Amino acid sequence: MMVTLRAVVLHEPLPWSWCDPQWANNDCFDRSSSNESSAMVNSTGEKSWIMLSSMASNVSWLFVNESAISTDSVHWVNTSRQQPSPEQYFENQVLQIRLNGTEYTIDHLGGIVWPLAVCVLACWTMVCLGLIKGVESAGKVVYVTATLPYVILFALMIRGATLDGAKGGMIFLFTPQWSKLIDITTWRNAASQCFYGISVTNGSLITFGSYNPFRHKVAKDALAVCILDTVASLMACVGIFAVLGHLSLQLGVPIESVSKGGQGLAFAVYPEALQLLPAPHLWAVLFFLMLFSLGIDSLFGSVEPILTSLFDQFPRQRQHKAKWTIGFCAAFFLLTLPCVTHGGLYVIDLLDTYGGGISLLIIATSESLAVFWMYGVDRLAQDFLFMMAYKSSVILKICWKYITPILIACILLASLLTHQPISASGKPYPAWADGLGWTLVFAIVLPIPTWAICTVVHRLLLRHHKEPIKPIVDGLMGPGAKWGPADDVVWQEREQFRLVDACDRQLKKSTETSKCDDGVGKF
Repeated sequence: MMVTLRAVVLHEPLPWSWCDPQWANNDCFDRSSSNESSAMVNSTGEKSWIMLSSMASNVSWLFVNESAISTDSVHWVNTSRQQPSPEQYFENQVLQIRLNGTEYTIDHLGGIVWPLAVCVLACWTMVCLGLIKGVESAGKVVYVTATLPYVILFALMIRGATLDGAKGGMIFLFTPQWSKLIDITTWRNAASQCFYGISVTNGSLITFGSYNPFRHKVAKDALAVCILDTVASLMACVGIFAVLGHLSLQLGVPIESVSKGGQGLAFAVYPEALQLLPAPHLWAVLFFLMLFSLGIDSLFGSVEPILTSLFDQFPRQRQHKAKWTIGFCAAFFLLTLPCVTHGGLYVIDLLDTYGGGISLLIIATSESLAVFWMYGVDRLAQDFLFMMAYKSSVILKICWKYITPILIACILLASLLTHQPISASGKPYPAWADGLGWTLVFAIVLPIPTWAICTVVHRLLLRHHKEPIKPIVDGLMGPGAKWGPADDVVWQEREQFRLVDACDRQLKKSTETSKCDDGVGKF
């Protein structure tokens, strides 16, 4: 975003719109200078050639066996995979994966890219200041960060749909590939995307929801979040694949070969669409401002659950909120430094696969079992009825108790059985990186069984000598005696509501009403 602002001030073209020799290599493809190009392709036996004639540069190139000969002067170019200029700008200039003839990998991360480190420091500083002021200030920021993406994505989607070749991108996007349904990676990625998009399993929804009034209509919020997330995802997909279809037409290659996937896709494809919009500098600033705001929004949701859990468990520490917030944000900044090295993109891929994919599936399975089986679907439906006057349907209860846990558990089990080390550019990560990934998984999920075992052991140590063990363990499988609303008045209302609900259940089984009259008539 800062680079774009500099281009605006100095009246320069967008820096990624052309192949600058300072960061581009011979594989860079600059579409701004190839609008009037023509191509001829021939393949004979083991030899193949492609003739590109560019009227813009008045130069003809003869590509023979993935090498190029200029008709004006001999010049060899490796064309094994042409990269769009935005993609090379992102990799070579921003991330600096390739620098001075050296290509960095997970085995050779290189030093810290200091411009990126300064940007990360600025982000954590903003998050720290926002969290110190409290969740109210973070909530006000979300009003902007939650609406701006829809405006930007809608504009990019409309512009992308008007490009030549966009139809091919749409066909590729919406044409089912049925063979992918038997690939467990598809299901794992889909589940991870849902968890990421809706912020499930990371505690942010529970944390921010705890600040709502007790009888807040959370069911409507949940439905709105799911719908809006789906709409945003579709808009983003249409915008990206429309541009990919356009680039595919220009390059004359299949859509799946136009750009690499992964975390850098938005930085490689969307900038291509930005330079095709009217007032591209303005849209570029707004687009990167959107990405920046989304990142800040995600950081708020990631750190706030940690602080809230700490202060709920140790209320006296609230008076030291600023110190704790600064400490956590400083620690997280230091932990992100490996991600801003020259090979930091490979670290991010490792964290995303193990810390995000597999770990989230394990957490989701544990949460499903804990809430829907241990706490109980009937008790949960009763709470919804008391808090929101919302009666859960039978179909919803079946989804809670059976379909959701079984589906997530099956995806998790299949992912574990078919696991293979992640790879970059077709090359698998080394064994130590795979081991580091699994160490991260265990570090994330081990607190779940550890806390459960410690709770059971602690309760057994406090039991009386003749007290049976089974009732103790059974009691730990459900809510404790102190579980319920924090407000004493609401607590009493809930107890009366439970009496009425139990009475109604009894009336369905018996015609005797005398046992249900005491203590519930007033309610």
